[in-house]
Amino acid sequence: MTTVSALPQRIEGDVGSMAWWSGQFTRVQDRLEDLRDAVARASTVSGAGESVRAVRDDAERLLTTIDVDIGEAALLAIVLQDYADAHERHAQRANALVEDIEMAEADWMQRSEDAADAAGVALVVAGAGVGLFTDLAQNAATEATQARDLSWQHLSALRSEYERHFTNWDAAYDEALAALAGGASASLTPEARAVFERLLGADDSAEVLALWNAHPELHDELLDARPDLLGNLDGIPYIDRSAANESVLRALYDSDLEEPLRSEVDALYSEVVFNDARLISFDASGSEQATAALWYGEFDAHRISVLVPGMNSNVAGIGEWGVSAGDINGAVPDSATIVWFGYDSPSVLEEPGMHRAEDGAAAFTGFLNGLDELAPSAELNVVAHSYGSTMSALAIGSQPDGLGVDRFITVGSAGLPNDEAILDNLQSSSAPAIFATMADGDVWAPIGQLTAFGHNTSPTQLDGVTVFDSDGGVTSAGDVLIATPGHAAHEGANSLWWDADDAPGGYLLDGSESFYNVQQIIATGAPGTEAGGEGSAPDWSPYYSGGYYPYGSGW
Repeated sequence: MTTVSALPQRIEGDVGSMAWWSGQFTRVQDRLEDLRDAVARASTVSGAGESVRAVRDDAERLLTTIDVDIGEAALLAIVLQDYADAHERHAQRANALVEDIEMAEADWMQRSEDAADAAGVALVVAGAGVGLFTDLAQNAATEATQARDLSWQHLSALRSEYERHFTNWDAAYDEALAALAGGASASLTPEARAVFERLLGADDSAEVLALWNAHPELHDELLDARPDLLGNLDGIPYIDRSAANESVLRALYDSDLEEPLRSEVDALYSEVVFNDARLISFDASGSEQATAALWYGEFDAHRISVLVPGMNSNVAGIGEWGVSAGDINGAVPDSATIVWFGYDSPSVLEEPGMHRAEDGAAAFTGFLNGLDELAPSAELNVVAHSYGSTMSALAIGSQPDGLGVDRFITVGSAGLPNDEAILDNLQSSSAPAIFATMADGDVWAPIGQLTAFGHNTSPTQLDGVTVFDSDGGVTSAGDVLIATPGHAAHEGANSLWWDADDAPGGYLLDGSESFYNVQQIIATGAPGTEAGGEGSAPDWSPYYSGGYYPYGSGW
């Protein structure tokens, strides 16, 4: 039987932005060359005396280093422009084919069903022995089969064209990485440089890990030369990545920084130094905001959980997420928890769209693949708040196996992607178990779902989802659990009718029913309290009356 492969992926990239940066680096090169000429003149200035000699000495020292900077600026300008040209020639054409392929696949699937139905009718009519109708049914079956085959040929042609453009783009991408690696690794020995280039050009985290493990004698040299790149390369063991990233962090911490980077670096430094967190990824300048991931616990833990924040989150607020990570590890045996601030979270105006989710999902997919490669036997949980669940679902649902995730827990979800392929994968037999909660007083998550362009699906609408409570309860030991009054993940309420100073905490605050259930799901695979059971509180909304809630129980 003919089968169709997975839908082709869109290739991210902004040609205009790349061309702009290429122009900027060209201008930097020009300015540095002007500076070099001025310094060269200063190195030959006439005169005597200590001050003149000091000027000449300083100029000579600067001349020995400035050519390297000029070379790097020139290299970056050329590589970026060449890659922008290749992206325009191949990636954009590949992306333009994605929608055509989706439509052609839908047409082929429909015509395949039509052909199967027509063949069945022809078989039944032939068995009835009615000559005229037998011929008509057979002709209809033949025509349906021919239409199906033509549809398949059209789909195959589109896919072949896509693969050609994708292959050409992939080659250009590898060439760009190799060129950057060559320029960035001039201080490496030839052996280390060759491995460095292969690491950057590897197709997946499995290939990265195999290369890394094959050359232990080069680890120190590679990490010392490019900690910024290797500290974020999925597939390299986290103990090595954290050492590289923490060296970059310490250098930044000792530098003069402007806001918001100063607050972001301070927050990460505090977690690493005072809370024994390990910095397994860190990019201070490559995104619109600093991105990072912190690991709490032992690297060989059997249960690994990933906490993903939502809208308006940034690294400066990572400390309260670190508290939640420690609380999970304290409640769950043999547990480690990752706080993943690895994407540019959306603003209020951006939240209805999918742009931030799509960019974040690309990074999160690579991260989860790398995590699964490094800890294949561990139980993997993703706990996502608000828009973090939108982004996480897009990544986890990109493959039927959920990228190795065992449990996907959403709290106050802003809505899952509407894409049918994503939703089908999230409900496949090999998908992770999905759990969801929405506090009665949380009005922002329903508004996020209602006003969204592309993520209107409530997790509770999916088959097999386990809904758990967050409105107050009692543990099996008789401990009273507080309710979540609004949309906040931690302190405050983020509610229309609660003052933040007076409100109980959010979904992931220790002592709340929501967070207790999250801990129990990670530890046992099931919530710890009964839905609507003992201690369940009434709706926080002032509009609550006799069980009425304006958004309905489905939210």
